[in-house]
Amino acid sequence: MKNSATIGSAVRKAWQIWAGKPGDTFRFLLLETCMTLAAFAPLLFLCSEKLKMLALLTIPCYLLLMLWARVNAAAAMQDAFRGGRLFSARLVETKGYGAKLAYGLGRCLLLVLWAAPLIACLIIAWQHYAGEMDGFTLLRQIRAFGGGDLMNGGIYLLLILLGALVIFGFGCAFHSADRHAFVLGEKSLGHHGKVVLCSLCSVFTLLPLVIALGVLVARYAPLLADLDQVLMGKAKFPDTKTSLAIFGAGAVLTLPLLPLRSLIIAAHAAGLKKA
Repeated sequence: MKNSATIGSAVRKAWQIWAGKPGDTFRFLLLETCMTLAAFAPLLFLCSEKLKMLALLTIPCYLLLMLWARVNAAAAMQDAFRGGRLFSARLVETKGYGAKLAYGLGRCLLLVLWAAPLIACLIIAWQHYAGEMDGFTLLRQIRAFGGGDLMNGGIYLLLILLGALVIFGFGCAFHSADRHAFVLGEKSLGHHGKVVLCSLCSVFTLLPLVIALGVLVARYAPLLADLDQVLMGKAKFPDTKTSLAIFGAGAVLTLPLLPLRSLIIAAHAAGLKKA
């Protein structure tokens, strides 16, 4: 029984479902993509100056649609490991909508707590960027933050941002199996260390996107040596179209692998339930 909860076993089972029925996998991905696009559809209001405030409708649309959809997706994945199909009516099942939504909202609140440092960083950065502070004042503050060295100040700020991102990423990994526990009838599967480890191991499915981001970091890293020119708007940035093409290629190549990552976590959760 213990073997059913190993990460290697979870990867094998997930691969069997993902590659065994590519038609179901593609339809599953297509439906989930369409739901995601529908939830973010209000962002189109940003194209109109008069209607851009309506873009805030994205928040309730996402909460009302995607929280329910993600629980349904977890149920479909667990069905697939029990001999059912990955693409089925479970993906759009409205039964228990209120309970699924309430559970999803609870998970969101927990993730907001994990994201608190990141939110604080973004708010502080926005206040400095969108406020009336001029570039010279901002440069002085960054230099002072770095103990009189502008480069050190920029590196310290970058490390703080990365730390906040790591905390949020750890929180996402910590709760990655929660929706599977819910559909399996458990309040919690426990073994949070194993869940986090499984979530980290499944990152290999995001390899194309990780490589693309690494290339982008390498393209923009030299700008750190000339922060004063960047903040004054005089720095020469790499070609934006090329950067977007690199990111787009990584995202497109990663998209088909997203169901595999979810299936790995789902299989591991099912293994923990059996164990």
